[in-house]
This record gives sequence, C-alpha cells and structure tokens, in this order.
Amino acid sequence: MTAESKTRIVIIGAGYAGLIATVRLAGKTRKQNVSITLVNMADVFVERLRLHEMAANPTIPQKRIADILKGTGVTFVQGAVTGVDLPNHAICVQTGSESLRLEYDKLIYALGSTIDRDSVAGVRENAYVLTPSGTNSVEALSKKLPEVNARGGTLLICGGGATGIESAAEFAEAFPKLHVQLVTQNGLGDFIKKPIANYMRESLTRFGVTIIEHTQIKEVQAGKAITADSTTIPFDLCLWTGGFSTLPLAREAGLTVNERGQILIDPFMRSISHPEVYAVGDASHPVEEPGAPVRMSAFYAAVSGANVADCLALEARGQTPKPFSFAYYGQAIALGEHNAVAFSIYPDDKPRGPMLTGKAGYNLRAFFLGFFGILPNLERRMPGALFWTGKGRYAAAKRRAERDPLKPVQIHMIDTPETH
Repeated sequence: MTAESKTRIVIIGAGYAGLIATVRLAGKTRKQNVSITLVNMADVFVERLRLHEMAANPTIPQKRIADILKGTGVTFVQGAVTGVDLPNHAICVQTGSESLRLEYDKLIYALGSTIDRDSVAGVRENAYVLTPSGTNSVEALSKKLPEVNARGGTLLICGGGATGIESAAEFAEAFPKLHVQLVTQNGLGDFIKKPIANYMRESLTRFGVTIIEHTQIKEVQAGKAITADSTTIPFDLCLWTGGFSTLPLAREAGLTVNERGQILIDPFMRSISHPEVYAVGDASHPVEEPGAPVRMSAFYAAVSGANVADCLALEARGQTPKPFSFAYYGQAIALGEHNAVAFSIYPDDKPRGPMLTGKAGYNLRAFFLGFFGILPNLERRMPGALFWTGKGRYAAAKRRAERDPLKPVQIHMIDTPETH
C-alpha cells in the first residue's frame, strides 16, 4: 500500500480526551497504514483539573505537546480550527502566519467545552474564568490576586459547583488577607449527599469564606454583581465558574448536536449524522446511555478518548469495534492544600458508601490528579494503559431492553452536575 493511500486521521483538540486518543491510537496503529495529525491552539497540555491551582501558583510547570508526542509519528499543527468542511472531509486551520486546509478520512472532534460567559450579561467583560490564556484568563487572574490580597480586597466566586468550591478553598488558603465570597444559585453542595456538603461547608468556613446561597446573579458590572432581586454585591475581582458551554463550530458545520452544541454520537463514538466524524469528551453526548449517565468531566473525557482510539485501531485492522461502555469510580473535591473530600460514585455517578476527608481524601485526590497528568505520556509508552470498569454495562442494558421492550435503553438529554 502506498503512502498516498494511508487512512488520514485528524484529531482536533488536545485536552484530556484528544491527547489521550492521539497517543493511544498512535501506539495501537504503529503497524497499520494510517497517518495521524493533531491540531490544537496551544502548544501545551492544559490540565483543566489544576487550573485553579495554577491561578494561585503560576509556577506549576506545564507539559509541551511536542514532547508528549515525541517518537509517536504524529504530526502536530498548532493553530485554531476555524471551520469543518463536512462534504469535502476537510478542516480549516489558522496558524497565525497562514491558513491551512487539512483533509481527513476520519475526524476526531475533541474541542471540549469552555466556561459559559454569554448566558449572564457582563460576564465576558467583567469576570475572570478558568481558561489558560486570554484577557480574563487564569494567567491574568494570577497577576491580580497578590495585589488584591495585599490590600485585603474581595474576590467574588460565582458558581457553587465543584470548580467554584475548589477555587474558593484554594484562594482563601493561598491568600489569607483576601476576602473570598462564594455565591451559588442553589444551596451549597445540593448536587451531593448532605454529609459531604456539610464537610465542604465546614472547610470553607474555616478559611473564612463567606457563602451566599440561593442567590442568582443576573448581571456582572465593573466592580459589582447584580442579583435577581437587584441586590448589589461589590468585589475587586470576580471569578465566574457557573456552567460550561461548547464551541459553535460543530453546529455551524452541520453536525447533529443537542441544545448545548454537543455532537450526538452512537455507541461507537460516531456522529449520528456524519459517521466519518467521531466525537469525544465534553464536545460529545451519546444518544444511548453508555453504562452510566454522561456529564462533562475529566474522567468521561479520558475514557471516551481512550475508547475512540480503540475503535479506530480495531477498524484499521479490519475488526469490528465494541460499543462504548463505562462506569464511574469516585470523585474527590479539593478543599485547600492538604484537605479534600473523596467518595465513591461507582457505578452510576451516585455518591454512596463512606467518605474520606482531610489528608486521606487529599492523598487520594492527589493520586488520581497525578495519574491524569501523566496519562498521555503513559499511553505513549504503554498504549492501552488506561483501563476502566463497566465495559459490559451497555450490553447488559441492551439485553434487559430486549427482554422487556417496554423499558428501552435510555436516551439521556438531561444535564447532570458538571465537575472537572
């Protein structure tokens, strides 16, 4: 077979899903006639789980994508994807110096999600978000925090999910003069069991965090947030962690998406409208539940990225891929430098069993955080290193549905609480 007849696989996005898919696929197709190209806007691997830590400590080192890809045979293109030409199987990339057009036989869409800055007026202009670069990014916030801390200013964090809670604890501990306020639309920890929520509340209170519950922010202005009942909450800095959104690229290209812009995929990770396009991570949503409810999370990103690599590797060998199926393990929420609460959510993302707190919870979280950090390099050296449970749950659900046609396999479009 000639080089020209190679199967061209293009992967867009190098977060947890895209980068794991890339190195795992490269390792599993070394002897197959494929070419792999990875496109990403940044030249570093952004560990989204650590962005709030990077804001408090900007000296945390980052991993260069080129180093991770060394020896894999993958072509790396640094640039922004500006369009997907579905009829002609090509993407448009702006590298800064030139515009490229890359053709593909198979496309893996792994552009993930970003903080939703448009649903509430003024967020884009007046609030910082946990993104790696840009005007109101982690980098910009890290430069402002020491100055505001020195004069005892106020940091208002909007959003009471796991990201907001972790950020509040991190900044309150790292900047002891900073007055940290956490405002949440619901009760603190309403998405979790009460004992876990109570522990999070106690930990935040120890750091002096002011918790403002059942309060909806309707607008963010310069130096103040306006609530739904027109109350004004003044601040020196505002960090917005309230919800995630996807890029409009998939919808604009003509892929079938849900109301949030996530690409709807079949059990083999393929777009239901364009089967040559595969989608993983936050940018995807299965039309059939793959063994457990799907939410935007680093864990789902990692296992979906690994699974799409397995599917394409099997296809490259002329074999039939297996449907995607998984189960969750657990979740850990950081509450400062040496404190966290960890608990089991096996298998269906529902908290159960005892919780680990304090140093024990922190150590467990640190282990998994470190594992996710080294996983791309680990997959490069040992393709297939990431293993997950629940691979038979989807098939079991299908068998149950066949026995009882009145209870079909669920199609999940309802959001579950997002954590990263």
